[in-house]
Amino acid sequence: MDPSLGLILIVLPIALAFVLLVFFRRAADITGVVVWLLTLGTAIVMFQTDAVVALTASVAGIVKSFPISLMVATSILMMTYMQETGSLQRLIVFFKTLGGGSRPMQVLLISLGLGLFLVGIGATPVTMLPPVMLALGFSPLVAVALPSIGYDPLTTFALLAVPVKVFVVEFAQAAGVQLTLAEAGSVFAMFMPVVTTGIAVSMLWIAGGREMLLNRESLLLAVICGFTAGGVAIVANHPLVDQTILTNVYAGAAVIFVLYAYTKLRGRPIIDRSILDENDLEIERAMSLRRASIPWTILVILCLATTLIGPLKILLAQTLDVVVYVGGYPSGISTKVLWQAYTLMFVATLLSIPFFRHDRQVLGATFSKFLKRAPRPVLAAAIFFAMAEVMNYSGWTVAVSGQWVAPADPTNNMIYLLASMTSQTLGQAYPLTAAFLGLLAGFISGSETSAIAMFTRYHYEASTMIGANAVVVAASNGIGGGLASVLSPAKIQNAAAVIDEIGIEGEVIRYGAVVAVLMTLATAILTMLWAFG
Repeated sequence: MDPSLGLILIVLPIALAFVLLVFFRRAADITGVVVWLLTLGTAIVMFQTDAVVALTASVAGIVKSFPISLMVATSILMMTYMQETGSLQRLIVFFKTLGGGSRPMQVLLISLGLGLFLVGIGATPVTMLPPVMLALGFSPLVAVALPSIGYDPLTTFALLAVPVKVFVVEFAQAAGVQLTLAEAGSVFAMFMPVVTTGIAVSMLWIAGGREMLLNRESLLLAVICGFTAGGVAIVANHPLVDQTILTNVYAGAAVIFVLYAYTKLRGRPIIDRSILDENDLEIERAMSLRRASIPWTILVILCLATTLIGPLKILLAQTLDVVVYVGGYPSGISTKVLWQAYTLMFVATLLSIPFFRHDRQVLGATFSKFLKRAPRPVLAAAIFFAMAEVMNYSGWTVAVSGQWVAPADPTNNMIYLLASMTSQTLGQAYPLTAAFLGLLAGFISGSETSAIAMFTRYHYEASTMIGANAVVVAASNGIGGGLASVLSPAKIQNAAAVIDEIGIEGEVIRYGAVVAVLMTLATAILTMLWAFG
């Protein structure tokens, strides 16, 4: 494969996805199917990939998407049920009173603080928070964009630190060096104060434009919250503390506490019920806050129990692990189905039913709306994983024995070609590209975990050749993949579906692209400074 032509062919589906989403305003699922088909055809025809390999890799990608795609489904189910029972409306009334009705306080408290906490325990803010933000009076665009941007401010530590766990495995396979979770997490944590502060500031811009962004107090709050979350990440990943798995949970709780303390120090009420209208008061009288929060309370308890209770974690994650084998795919795919957040969310929803109305009307309406809302976001999440897996195995063929064989010419593999072209072209400046390659991979797959799996080995090899710190460079790639959450078609469509606004994904991505590129650039600069230190 001619490197220049190959690079164009690799970038073409990605560019097409951006054009379809932003300029033609096509939905993420439709866009995903189109670019997957284009990638599939390109892999088979131009990169000489066996058609069986390409199709099997696509199916494997869908299976690998389960932690994201099935999480989308179960979180939509939970939120739809909470809407039908009235518990979500009761929680929204409570959120209205927080911060004395201050918009910046609401944005940072809910989208940053609560968002960090939710994604830390394995829940999804892009499903849970859009209805809350919409009910607080924000536009559909803002209601979708804020939870999408707030999905992963601490990037690698989301979902009980699944991405950093994958990073440890991938780096060990590439370098032959086994890092502890805290050692790897501490490298990622170095970037966090800058990244999280940038995301907090960007939330103000999206929610209130220049007026909110340039407000002195709002900006001060964003900086305080950003550095608080980033600082907690550094402390949590110190070897003496060794709490990598719960980094997001601690950071989210710390942000909420800091905002509470700030409000108290300024002599302002943290809860102001005077802003409630008669309809809000009626909702308040109909259900207690404790009862309304039961689904989320059960979810938190389940997540913490299955994480902190060692024997239970081993039972669910290892002993009862279900490994899926897809055709001739080189390895079985560990699903850990009973330990995944989507299973816990489904169980939490079922366990909460006895505490609410559960007659046929409520359950029927829940199921009907779920079938309307869930399929397209689930497809969007799965199809981008399929596309990423086709790229991973491009150029592979099937031997007579039935085993998959890597290409004799490594430039027939899309990922190898993309990584090698950037390293050869830029030389000592190669570390600048790692975060952007991660952003690209995260945009394609909708997952930082996939970005880490796709590029960690290549970043190690390229960094070693130029004498750069491979851990720092590979970590930068992961952070770029995490920042892609702000423009991930799958996550954005998930958020849009919950408030029945599918079709605004392209408009949200316009805002997300600005934030993602700026934060990735900051990450790239830090990487360059630290890679040779």
